[in-house]
Amino acid sequence: MKKIILILIHLIIGIICIFFFPIINRVSRKSLIKSWSSYLLKIFNINLIVNHDLKKILAKKNYLIVSNHISWLDIFVINTAHPVTFVAKQSISEWPILNWLVKASETIFIDRKKISKIKETTKEIEDYLENKGSICIFPESTSTDGSKLLPFKSNLFQTAINKEIEILPIAIQYFHNQKFCSAPAYYDDLSLLDSIKNLIKLNDIEVKLTILSKIQLANDRKVIAKKAYMKINRVLKG
Repeated sequence: MKKIILILIHLIIGIICIFFFPIINRVSRKSLIKSWSSYLLKIFNINLIVNHDLKKILAKKNYLIVSNHISWLDIFVINTAHPVTFVAKQSISEWPILNWLVKASETIFIDRKKISKIKETTKEIEDYLENKGSICIFPESTSTDGSKLLPFKSNLFQTAINKEIEILPIAIQYFHNQKFCSAPAYYDDLSLLDSIKNLIKLNDIEVKLTILSKIQLANDRKVIAKKAYMKINRVLKG
């Protein structure tokens, strides 16, 4: 019950923060996003372990960040390490309350069912990578329980080729008592509420964020996608 109350209060704080976003600069917005995301992990008693300083890496240049996808929580895990912009499914924009927080962090939504919309989104991603900062994509295009990695869709890798942006693969893993944990997973027919309930039941979840070596550009997006897949899959298989 205590966690539920803390979550509700934290959501309200997040909504209040959003009202200040239009009048503060990007650095201040990122600081708020990082703080809010970090405290959300604390409420769920989730400990984040990162092998490298993501902020320092992204300060040098912009990357197309590529990650496996397990949970709605993934976005806030990465934002705790360092806030970045995400490409997310259009359905996330319809979430209650949380969608406001995701939209406020400059999330780019993609509707894969409409080809015309995909082209518009691709252009938006390219402009952002070239002029604003790094973007994180989930090329599996859906989430899993975290025990396996689905084949990567290569479409959005073309944005990196077009703008000569290097790929930065990262792997996300959740553990409980040093063993694989699927409690944070949000996949198949599991509802967002059920996912949150599963998190509330457990304490001391550990999320490991492994930042891997960057991938040099190639002219074939499928080649780049395969390299990213292999790097991340190697981590997940241990």
